[in-house]
Amino acid sequence: MLRKSRSPTRAAAEDGCLTKITFMDPKLYVAAADGHIHVLEQYDEIHVQLTPKKNTVLHVAAQFGQADCVQWILQLPSPSSLLQQPNEKGDTPLHLAAREGHLTVVKNLINAAKQLQEGDSERGVTAICKVILRMTNEDQDTALHEAVRYHHPEVVKLLIQEDPDFTYGANTAGNTPLYIAAECGFGDLVQMILDNCASPAHSGIKGRTALHASVILNHQAMTKKILEWKPALTNELDEKGWSPLHFAAYVGCHPTIVKQLLEKSERYVVYLGVKDHGNRTALHIAASRGHVDVVKVLVSHFPDCCEKVDDEGNNVLHLIMPEIKIFVTSGLSNIRWLRVRGLMNEKNVEGKTPLHLFHTSPLSKDDNNIIPPETIFTWILDTLVRLGIRERSSRVRMRPLGSPEIKEDSGSSERKESFTLPGGYIQNESNNQGMAVLSLPTNGTKGKTETWQLQ
Repeated sequence: MLRKSRSPTRAAAEDGCLTKITFMDPKLYVAAADGHIHVLEQYDEIHVQLTPKKNTVLHVAAQFGQADCVQWILQLPSPSSLLQQPNEKGDTPLHLAAREGHLTVVKNLINAAKQLQEGDSERGVTAICKVILRMTNEDQDTALHEAVRYHHPEVVKLLIQEDPDFTYGANTAGNTPLYIAAECGFGDLVQMILDNCASPAHSGIKGRTALHASVILNHQAMTKKILEWKPALTNELDEKGWSPLHFAAYVGCHPTIVKQLLEKSERYVVYLGVKDHGNRTALHIAASRGHVDVVKVLVSHFPDCCEKVDDEGNNVLHLIMPEIKIFVTSGLSNIRWLRVRGLMNEKNVEGKTPLHLFHTSPLSKDDNNIIPPETIFTWILDTLVRLGIRERSSRVRMRPLGSPEIKEDSGSSERKESFTLPGGYIQNESNNQGMAVLSLPTNGTKGKTETWQLQ
């Protein structure tokens, strides 16, 4: 038989090493990892031997899923100390077993804790079990954090059932088990936690909640489940002032998610600007990123949110106009809340209207622009003429000439009115001096534009 009278740790110290070195007998390590109990039986005081990370023989057996070996080790003297002994990183054997997803090992460790008694009280038995379930490592992760992170559903369910009333807090990164599950997209674990934990914590990194995480992933089922559990999370802001609705606008969530958020949110959230993002609302964010479906949902539920401007004085049309192709082809241009003259003519802090921004955008000069210039111009014309010339009748005809002009049949010699389309105009040096000219790119013809006149 192999009998060791002293551990490698003590031997290193006695030899005068400046740094305390720990290492486990290789045969002992392999025996624990492979589950060779007959080899373990040849060693005295195996519980004192440690690996460089301060793992005990129970850590090794638990990490490699050797359930029988774990059971045998726990029958040795002082099993309580082995169950609760952390390694260099603060991990207990239960942490390692949960991280690797070894369900039987987790059961053995929990059952061993239940069988241990402090005195004769049943309370002592319960206490030992809960101690190891709630122990945290140096990252403040419990075994449940680990099982959730690496998606071990059966282990997660067992750990929760053993201590359902405990509120598992945030680790050093600020993440709770529920948030980790949501952030990783583990909808099954989110549901498991919500269905079995009495009052799960929901916080996550940077002040976000599990709802933020599910929205960022555009996960419909998970978002619905969280909203059913705690609808008030729609009003929670992260440390930079972003609500779940803002993130939905940013990532371009499915309209179903946006509608669900709107149904549960306090109304002020729709009009709330993000300070570190130019004080832009969810509508501004969706518009600037070209998320048409989100824009449609927002303005259909809260039409007056179109009136909000960001810190630069930009309204929703300022932000969407550089993507005029999306704006026209998506049907946004047909939404009456977005067709009012006040929005189209509104100037930002630089004195520019939405059409200024369209005229200066790369898209307006894009040779591959698939939208015929007459289509864009027709929309601009229709919007401004329909809403701008009140009760007077107009004769409107479009043809490629020199300058756009609107002539009115007023039935009298009253002065003629003309529209100055901002941003798209140049001064004509011809007979119509001072009138406006709108230059639009000609499809497929590099460097060429067409000018259109309204007559």
